[in-house]
Amino acid sequence: MKHVLVLPLFQMESGHHRTADALIEAFHKQDPDIQCEKVDFLSYANTSLEKFTSNLYLKWITKWPSAYSWMYSSFFQRNKTFLHSLYETLFLEKMEQLLQEQQPDVIVCTHSFSSFLVDKLKGYGVTKAPVINIYTDFFVNGVWGKQHVNMHIVPTAAMKQKLINEGADPPSVKISGILTNDAYKRRKPMKKESKLHVLVSGGSLGLGDSLQSLVSKSSNHVEYKILCGHNMELFDHVQTMKNPNITGMSYITEPEQMNHLYNWADALITKPGGITVGEAIKKMLPIFVHSVLPGQEEKNMRYLEGEGLVFRLDPNRPVEHQVQTVMNDESTQFFMKKSRYEFLRNIDVSSCKELASLLTEAYLQENQNEQLQFIDDLFSKLYKSL
Repeated sequence: MKHVLVLPLFQMESGHHRTADALIEAFHKQDPDIQCEKVDFLSYANTSLEKFTSNLYLKWITKWPSAYSWMYSSFFQRNKTFLHSLYETLFLEKMEQLLQEQQPDVIVCTHSFSSFLVDKLKGYGVTKAPVINIYTDFFVNGVWGKQHVNMHIVPTAAMKQKLINEGADPPSVKISGILTNDAYKRRKPMKKESKLHVLVSGGSLGLGDSLQSLVSKSSNHVEYKILCGHNMELFDHVQTMKNPNITGMSYITEPEQMNHLYNWADALITKPGGITVGEAIKKMLPIFVHSVLPGQEEKNMRYLEGEGLVFRLDPNRPVEHQVQTVMNDESTQFFMKKSRYEFLRNIDVSSCKELASLLTEAYLQENQNEQLQFIDDLFSKLYKSL
């Protein structure tokens, strides 16, 4: 039985986990005999450290966003830093222990931290398993391991070229867009309703203060579904309003349910998180950005705005008016739609199903020579017994 080890980071819901889960689901559908295991390495190394780090991250990005932005650019965007040496000193032995326990046939990294450590260990000869990086943002930070990685699954042509410029073998770099659950591959059907349907998302933690005013300032021309995530305060606020045009929804885990919401929507208001934006692009939804978290989302936003894939909302102007203006402007809609088609046109691997098949064919097939040797040995034993 072949064994695939998938390595995201943190226990909290994130794009790294959603991509990992989507690929594992595709492997199971393709071949139930392929054993896939997802391990949050930080929890494996130290559960208390994982909780401390995730809580620190959430407080940092909300209370001291400029400080986090500086830290991210200073450490995560550089290829060689003191932080990298610290990672290796503190965690390399623990990652070696994990690989020795798991003995994987393939290692899939959906977070740069895991990739960095696995790449180091492969360079030291600790493992010979093929290593695959799956990038869930629209840029490559300096932490990702690259030297001993067998395959890079990247969202954009620009990222592919960057990796090739840094020494990656061109055939080893595949463009997938942001790899999401295959439920989102199906395009949304055309609708004829006159009322505009807007889906509002703030990520798994719900909306921030920047859009609290939206749920209390809406007209009868727009219907909203607010994805509140784990923000129960916002969910309760929406429920108590009893506005027929605004529906609050708590945390959603099922891709099919989320796909149904994308099909309902005419537009999406969100943050520039890689996975949500990737899903919306595949569904050909116009994307409006209400706020940007420091660090990764700032980098994503630079790319997305430059490519015309999102429209940034002005927090000082009424949100609904901005959305309606853009949605009623045929030239702006044409440009945004063209940008989405251009993005999707460059894709080599369009689904988790395709990637699972590609990885199986490349790395998980039974060795033909071993099979032939087994047959030869079997017939030799049968012949001798006659």
